[in-house]
Amino acid sequence: MWRRAGPLRLHLTAAAGAAGHGARRTPQRPVPTVPSSSSASASHCRGHGAFLRGSSTGAPSRRLSDRAGGGGGGGGGGECWSCGASGAFLSCGSCGSVQPVDPAVDYFQIFGLEREYNIKDNNLEGKYKDWQKKLHPDLVHSKSEKERAFAAEQSALVIDAYRTLRKPLLRALYLLQLEGIHIDEEKTITDPELLMEMMEIREAVNEASDPQTVEKIQSQIKRKLETWSISFQEAFDKRDFDSAVKATQRMRYYERAVEETVKKL
Repeated sequence: MWRRAGPLRLHLTAAAGAAGHGARRTPQRPVPTVPSSSSASASHCRGHGAFLRGSSTGAPSRRLSDRAGGGGGGGGGGECWSCGASGAFLSCGSCGSVQPVDPAVDYFQIFGLEREYNIKDNNLEGKYKDWQKKLHPDLVHSKSEKERAFAAEQSALVIDAYRTLRKPLLRALYLLQLEGIHIDEEKTITDPELLMEMMEIREAVNEASDPQTVEKIQSQIKRKLETWSISFQEAFDKRDFDSAVKATQRMRYYERAVEETVKKL
């Protein structure tokens, strides 16, 4: 299911979305409900392609060292390569020069957050914009080639960090990889009940005759996604990595199901 990785290499790869399917209108059809389980065989689910494979939607992640620090505060920073001031982090507080990427800095440190699943900060976007005001390559176009290269790398790193931390599934996968746990995201779950449930959800979405019906189905799926999100947090906090990995697999499938409803609306 998962294995301990060597040096940390992040592989949060964006998967291609499945093509949408047209709706078949059925007059006065009752609102479909999201099934909780089914004992049907997984063989009934063949031919449903990417929807049943479940894919995470995320930003490509840059390589970080497994020396990454554990949490929050933005790190202590080092000596500025330009003016020699101490405490320089992504950029120097004294001269404003963009610093080279430090592989020991993790995504949580960039935003001054504790390394935990439940982020207690509602201003993640604001912090992201503040960093980009200091690091965006367009702002250092008149600087040296060396600093322009630093800006390009730091800006891309901050973008990756923001896209990863703002999404619960990507944040969960990132936390596991910081623990050295590699998850094969291409591996298909063989649980027949889950696969049948995904097939039934897809059929319910395709057969929905109006936006209100789709929204009700979407709401039901989101509740299941939230349930597995809570399960991940509980398992991760207890360092029960087997259960944490299982939770991310279910989150991926329900997230994919939510995307199907968005296409229909």
